[in-house]
Amino acid sequence: MTAKQTVIDVDGHTFEPDELWERYLPRSLHARRPRLVRDERGTTRYELEGRIIPSGTGRGAWVPEGMRESAVHREGAVDPKLRLEDMDLEGIDVAVLYGVVSLGFYAMDDRELCNAFCRAYNDWLADYCATDPERLKGTPALPLKWIDDACVEAERVVRDLGFVSLTVPCAVGERNADDPENFALYELAQTLDVPVGFHAGGGRFAYKNFVDSYAQLHALEFPFNIMFAMTTLLCGGVLERFPRLRVALLEAGVGWAPYYLERLDEHYEHRTDEFPNITKAPSEYFAEGRMFISTEGEDHLPHAFDALGADSIVWASDYPHWDSSFPRSVTKVTSRSDLTDEQRRAMFATNPKRLYGWA
Repeated sequence: MTAKQTVIDVDGHTFEPDELWERYLPRSLHARRPRLVRDERGTTRYELEGRIIPSGTGRGAWVPEGMRESAVHREGAVDPKLRLEDMDLEGIDVAVLYGVVSLGFYAMDDRELCNAFCRAYNDWLADYCATDPERLKGTPALPLKWIDDACVEAERVVRDLGFVSLTVPCAVGERNADDPENFALYELAQTLDVPVGFHAGGGRFAYKNFVDSYAQLHALEFPFNIMFAMTTLLCGGVLERFPRLRVALLEAGVGWAPYYLERLDEHYEHRTDEFPNITKAPSEYFAEGRMFISTEGEDHLPHAFDALGADSIVWASDYPHWDSSFPRSVTKVTSRSDLTDEQRRAMFATNPKRLYGWA
């Protein structure tokens, strides 16, 4: 850990090992557990509900190098002791953790399986974090197609397992973030005093029909997912309706946000009657400081600070994925001369503490 600057990572990742399911799933469901398998090219995929996902070939292929090959560039993803060593090497004090395949459980069709898989992953993650609960913090997989089930599991993981945030995609099937069906989860988040993290990836958008490579697909999908979440949260009245709700927009950078907030405001100004659920411009809700956007330290970060202010940007490592900067995730930010000490403190510590209610 660093003595000079507290560093909180708001978006690190684990990777679900195969043995997780045998240990944490009820024995009656072992035969239907998620399986890491190899496709015809020898790359790792998941078998889930009888399907091999995601496709690694053809138009719209996802991580053609393989799921594990893409997501586990350090074994700290599955071994918490190794992760703590890597956190020490980087200078990270606290890491908030998201999964990989578990991020997609919300899209499952089988209610019993989805609930069981979410609970098993969450129990495994709680044990992973128990290695050092002051430094390793969990976020859950939730059965979001069935919002009553999701609320039950959300309350369990926060109250019983000590998780620090809830986790949702930008949309669940045809249900956007501002769908009234989600309101029970937001009300619960307010009651539990935890944020809701909207993590990029997934959703219902058919980019794979229009792009020719995973690089193009990944570059497009992640920021668009998060723009979509911002649109529905701000313009759909979620922050208006839930005045104590805090949300995080994760793994899409922040450089797009000044432009996009201006664009939303322009539409609000000229077409106000099409925004029936809000009473002020979208940027005014953002300025309240309850919506946080993660960055891994992109080149245009100073511009984002200048345009957005210092209160809404938080830092993430994306460890240990292919596009993380390990072992320079922290130093590539701290070594920059174009960021002030105040801005670094804000993104590394002050803002994450406000996001998670630790301030």
